Amino acid sequence: MKETEDSVQRGVTARSLLFGTCLVAAISVLSPWAILVVKGSQLTSNAIPIIAIFLLFLVTVVLQPILRWLGDRGAFTRPELITIYVMMLVGSVVVTTGFAGTFLSVITGAVYYATPENDWNSLFVPYLSRWLTPDDTQAIRLFYEGLPKGQVIPWESWVRPLVTWISFILVFYWTLFCIGVILRGQWVENERLVFPLTRLPLAMVEEPAKGSEGERSLVARLFTNRVMWMGFAIPLLIHSWNSLGNYSDAFQKLPLSGTMALLPGLVTVPVRLNLPVLGLAYLMPLNVAFSVWFFFAIGVLQTLIFARLGIQIGTGDVWNSGGGAPSILHQSAGGMMVFVLFLLWTARSHIRGLWRQARGQQAIDGREVLSPRLAFGGLAMGYLFLLAWLTASGLSPYVAFLLLTGALGAFIGLSRVVAEAGLPSCQTPMVPQAFITRGFGPEVLGLKNMTGLGLSTVWIGETAANMMNAVIHSLKLTTDEEGSGRYRLMPLAMAIAVVVGIAGSVWFTMEMAYTYGGINLHSWYYGGAPRWPFEYMKSVHGAPEPFLPRLGFTGIGAAVMGTLLFLRHRFIWWPLHPIGFPIANTYTIVYYGWLSIFLAWMIKSVVLRYGGIAVYRALQPFFLGLILGEFTTACLWVFLDGIYGFEGNMIFNF
Repeated sequence: MKETEDSVQRGVTARSLLFGTCLVAAISVLSPWAILVVKGSQLTSNAIPIIAIFLLFLVTVVLQPILRWLGDRGAFTRPELITIYVMMLVGSVVVTTGFAGTFLSVITGAVYYATPENDWNSLFVPYLSRWLTPDDTQAIRLFYEGLPKGQVIPWESWVRPLVTWISFILVFYWTLFCIGVILRGQWVENERLVFPLTRLPLAMVEEPAKGSEGERSLVARLFTNRVMWMGFAIPLLIHSWNSLGNYSDAFQKLPLSGTMALLPGLVTVPVRLNLPVLGLAYLMPLNVAFSVWFFFAIGVLQTLIFARLGIQIGTGDVWNSGGGAPSILHQSAGGMMVFVLFLLWTARSHIRGLWRQARGQQAIDGREVLSPRLAFGGLAMGYLFLLAWLTASGLSPYVAFLLLTGALGAFIGLSRVVAEAGLPSCQTPMVPQAFITRGFGPEVLGLKNMTGLGLSTVWIGETAANMMNAVIHSLKLTTDEEGSGRYRLMPLAMAIAVVVGIAGSVWFTMEMAYTYGGINLHSWYYGGAPRWPFEYMKSVHGAPEPFLPRLGFTGIGAAVMGTLLFLRHRFIWWPLHPIGFPIANTYTIVYYGWLSIFLAWMIKSVVLRYGGIAVYRALQPFFLGLILGEFTTACLWVFLDGIYGFEGNMIFNF
C-alpha cells in the first residue's frame, strides 16, 4: 500500500532546516578559524569534511540519546539526520579550501604583490576589471597588513567584486547540481556504484535496533560495537600522544611519515600512514585499491627511468597536482579526458530517457529531486550565463568555452572517481588553465586572457574539495526509491547551506584579515595562493615552451586509458580498474594516500581469501572507527590548541 502524504517520514522539515543552517553557520566560522588562526587540521578540505562528521557524531551520540530519553517524538528521524548532514556536506565546500579561503586573496594578489622586479603592474594589473577586484589599493593593502586601531573594514570597496564573483559561483554550483541530477540515476541505480564515503554517515544515522526484550537502544548499532571503538581508540591515542608532545618533552612523538630516497637528489617517495585513508580504502572495491597503488608504482618506475635518461618536457604547470613530473601528469590528464568522455558515452541511454521525460514523451518516475525538464533547462541556462560572464570578464569567447567545458568535465571525472573509489581527497592531474595557456601560448592568448585565466583559479584551482563531489554524494544519500518525495525540498536545503556557508566564511575571513593582517595568518592562503597563478603566467609569457612534447604525452595517456577501458569491458578477469590510472600520481595520493591504500588492499585480500565475506563485514566497524577516531581527534585538538594558543598541529590533511 502506497504511503500517504502524512505517513511519509519527511527529511526536509522546518527543524532539520533550522538545525542544519545553524551547524553550517558554525562550520563557516570554525573552519577558517582552524586553518588561519590555529593553523591546525583543515576541517573542510576534502570530499568527506571532518568537521561535518564530527558534528554528526556529536548529534548522534550526545544529542539524539537525550532526545530519545525524553521521548521518541522529539528525536530526529533518519531522513532528518541525512538532511542535516547533506547541508553540512554542501556548506563545507565553499569554506576555506573550496572557495572562500583563496577567493579574496587571488583577486587581490596581483595588486598587492606587484613589484618593479616582477613587473606585474604592467603585465596584469591593467587588465584587472573593477568588477572583479577592488579598485581601492589602500583597502587591498590593509587586507594583507591589518587595519590601524579605530578603523573599520572598508566594505564599500568590496561590494562590487563580492556581488560579481558570488553570482558566478552560485550559478556554477547550480549548474553542477543539474549535472548531478542528470547523472545520478546512471551511477546510483544503473551502475550501482558503492559510494564508500557514504558508509560512515549512514551507519551513524541508522535507527537503533531493538534488544531481546523489545527495548530500543538510544544510539545506532555502530556505537554499540566494541570493534568500532577499538578502531576509534587507535588514532585517538596516537595523535593525542603526539599532540601532547607539543606541550611537554615527556611525550616523544611517534613518526607517521617520512621519505624513501630511490635516486638520491632526484627521486624520493613520500611515506605516510594515513589512518582514515586506510579505513576508507578497506571499503573500496578490491580491484580499485589494487589499481591505484599499482599505477602509482608504475609512475615511480617511470620517474626513475626518465631521471636516469634525462627525459624532460619542461617545467610544471599552474595548479597541477604536484605528485609527479609534467610528463606523468600529462599522461594522467589524457587518461582523465578519455575517462570523462567514456562516462558520458555510457550514460547516453539514461540521459536520453531523462530527455524524453523532459519533453513529455515518457512518464516521470519521481525519483529525482528536480524534474528532468528543470535539470536540463537549468544546465543550459547556467552554462550560457557562465559563458557570458567569463566573456564579459575579459576572456575571449573560445577561451571561455574551453575553460568552462574543461572545468565541468574535470569535476565530472573527479566526482566519478570519488564515488567509486571513496578517496577522501582526489585532485585532477591538471587543470584546463594549463592546457589553454601552454596550448595557445602567450602570443595567441595575450595578457588579457592570461590575466583572466589566472583569476579563474578562484573557482577551479584546488580541486580536492569541489561541489560536484558534494552534489553526487548528497543525491546518493537522498535517493528516494519509493518516490514518496521525502526529499523534495532538498534543493532548497542545499541552497541555504551554500548561501550561509559563503556569507559566514567570507565575513569571518575578512574580519580575520583586516584585524590581524592576512600575511600574519597563513603563508599559503595569503602568500602562496595569490602569487602562484600570476608567477606562472609571467613565466610562460617570458619563456614559452613547446607544447608538442606535452601533447604527445597527453596522447599516450589517452591511448592507455582507452586500452584499459576496452580490456575491462572485454575481459571479466582483467584485474586493473581504469580509474586508478588518472589519479594514482596526483599530489594527494603520492603524499598522503598510496601506502595506506596498499596496506588496505593487502588486509582486505587476506581477509576475503581466508575469512570470507562474513569476516570482512565483521571487521568493517573497526575501519569505520579508524575514520571516525581520526576525524574526531583532529577536531578536538584544533579546539584545544586554539584555547592554549598552540599553532601548526595539523593532525589530518587531505
